[in-house]
Amino acid sequence: MADNEGLSMVRMAVLVAMILSGASLLVLFGANPVRAAGRAGPVQARDIALTPEERALVGKGKIILRELASPGQKGRTYEAVGLVQGSLDEAVSVLTDFEHYPEFMPNVSAVRVCDQVQPCSVIETSLRLPLGIKKRYRLRYTAARVASGFDLDWEKIAWPELKPSQTVVDTSGYWLVRGFEDGGLIVVYHVYTDPGHVPLGLNGIARGLAKNKIPDGIVSLRKRIQSVFHPGVK
Repeated sequence: MADNEGLSMVRMAVLVAMILSGASLLVLFGANPVRAAGRAGPVQARDIALTPEERALVGKGKIILRELASPGQKGRTYEAVGLVQGSLDEAVSVLTDFEHYPEFMPNVSAVRVCDQVQPCSVIETSLRLPLGIKKRYRLRYTAARVASGFDLDWEKIAWPELKPSQTVVDTSGYWLVRGFEDGGLIVVYHVYTDPGHVPLGLNGIARGLAKNKIPDGIVSLRKRIQSVFHPGVK
């Protein structure tokens, strides 16, 4: 009996981690940039700051993982930073190709484009998670070409037909894409997620697993750009 209970706890921790990580990945790609990052929509002058040590790691193809403070919020904020090979136009094409997210974004099972009036897109997303769990949410993406590259912000918006158990309390974030002086693109994938109630005793396990899933966003972007624009190139 004790072994079964322990296994159930681990399974629950994995599930909560998937929800926390946004790594479902759209991840849980969604929500309010103001709550997640203290910003009111896309900001034209956002820069990607790297320490000398981080710059060296990124230059070797490593993905940096950061946990950021979320003052006054119940959720957690994480971001991954890494290099992607390809042009800015290629990265923009992949990140704004919402209809094809199910082909490369982990756990995204379906997407419906509800409305597109540039620079905004309203997207309904369905996730298929472990243990047969499904989650859904409606996101508003805002794309912006900036002097230094490209920003894609997203926020979770109301979907009254969904029950609380069918979605998450909140999720938000953004992609930043900039040219890297040594070649390629430097990319930030920033996610804030509040999944709601986490069973007692599972917080630490779930958050640890969730944090380690965040780099998958950049890995997925890398692979998609290569498969679409540079097939056969290693």
